[in-house]
Amino acid sequence: MPYPAPKLTLADRKALFHGIWAPKPTFTEKDYPPFDGKVVIITGGSSGAGYETAKSLAGSTNAKIYIFSRNEAKTLAAIKKLKEEVAKEYKKKSTDVSFVQIDFNDLSTIKPAVEKFLSLENRLDIIIHNAGYMLKELGQTTAQGHELHWGINALGPHLLQKLLDPILIKTSKTNKKGESRIVWVASSSQFWAPKGGINWDDVDNKDSTDPILLYAQSKSFNIIQSITWPKKHPEATNVISSSLCPGLLKSDLHRDSGLFVKILSKLLFYNQRYGAYTELYAAFSPDITNGTHSIAFGVPGTIREDIKSDTANHDKAWKFLEENVKEFT
Repeated sequence: MPYPAPKLTLADRKALFHGIWAPKPTFTEKDYPPFDGKVVIITGGSSGAGYETAKSLAGSTNAKIYIFSRNEAKTLAAIKKLKEEVAKEYKKKSTDVSFVQIDFNDLSTIKPAVEKFLSLENRLDIIIHNAGYMLKELGQTTAQGHELHWGINALGPHLLQKLLDPILIKTSKTNKKGESRIVWVASSSQFWAPKGGINWDDVDNKDSTDPILLYAQSKSFNIIQSITWPKKHPEATNVISSSLCPGLLKSDLHRDSGLFVKILSKLLFYNQRYGAYTELYAAFSPDITNGTHSIAFGVPGTIREDIKSDTANHDKAWKFLEENVKEFT
């Protein structure tokens, strides 16, 4: 493996074990603001933790929710199910949840998705970059030829965020302190990423036979994005950007994993609903500040030191992302 991962510190190991024996969430629906008139985007909200996040948000707040996802039929069915479950579980008859089609596998679909959103809304208060890809067949690439993990998990969200920055920043100037947020759903797989989080000899890792490395690198990108976004947007003093690991969840993300991971998931992983508590902790908790990292199920977490502190590497990653999306802005 190029750039082997550094040895884990005691704090790193503690964060990993926390995922297996995570305490029950304490920051839950009772703590969420009403969010009247606010607008939230959740990517990949048709299944898994994204669906549960959208449902919890719809049931416990009055926010307008947009699910950005690829499959129209699947997402519309999910929204129908969500509304039925909200009515039953939260005793709430009316919810405002809409669909916008986007495909992070193809950067050319992202600007049209943003244009559709902007034709419907004049504000954006929170975006949760939840959509993700994990551990499928090696060697596959996006429409633009990028390795799928970092293309879908990092590059696509980077372009989406870039195109939404103007409305998010504009909205933040009308919000109370801490209301405007960017939530980057990363992973504790950061601890297996190459040194600095990224294999700069070959970001696409075309010769790699280790899907864990590919996934870990893509999620290290997310952490770096969360840390670097505020530095690149000094005018956005009222926007909080943070990352998280939602927890070890029984979700569709593992549908293409090996037999060992599937068995482990059944034995040790948690109901995907718990992941929503991690995501909404990052979205609403007053304890969240720029660059912080949350772990299951809504507590402060640890970022590997070489990923967290190398500002030159952050700038290099940001420049690399910018160069790869500029054609589509």
